[in-house]
Amino acid sequence: MTPQELWQTQAAEAPRISLEFVRHIASSLERRIRWRNALEYIGCLVACGLFGSSAWQALSSKPLRAAAAVCFGVFVLYSVYQRHRIAGAEPSPADAGVLDTLRFQRRQFERQLDWRRLGFRYALLTLLPGFALALSSAYFEYDPVPWDRMGLVVIFLIVATGLGAWRSKLGARHLQREIDALDSLAKSG
Repeated sequence: MTPQELWQTQAAEAPRISLEFVRHIASSLERRIRWRNALEYIGCLVACGLFGSSAWQALSSKPLRAAAAVCFGVFVLYSVYQRHRIAGAEPSPADAGVLDTLRFQRRQFERQLDWRRLGFRYALLTLLPGFALALSSAYFEYDPVPWDRMGLVVIFLIVATGLGAWRSKLGARHLQREIDALDSLAKSG
């Protein structure tokens, strides 16, 4: 067998994927995204309620603390909005073939990957004003100044930022592996 004949037989011997399997995987991804979104919406409502209540209670005596609570509420709303805009679930095409469904699923993974790469930046930029106001509130509105509490807030901010960046990187690597696997399936399918 010549190298050309061997090369031509490889495509015929490549593993085949059924349309039902590909659609099942795509609908499973869509279902997971919808569940994640539903949990985020519930969490957003609860968090905004807690931040709103905290802001209302502190409004007259500690306006900086109230402003920090409002900033944290805006952060939660903005994060959920951006995640839905960038990485929300899209319905999978019902009449698509195997390759079209694989391309659709790849686009979904790319959107999730974009969120993993960009979402952390959105979160950090919208979260910093709330932390700055919370620290300002502790310094200006409390007597004596709770230096130990302020130190804990700064440590929490640094640790949360590091963990968020690490988690975002791990998620991006996982999604990139999924995209690479889909690319290999599309080539063999």
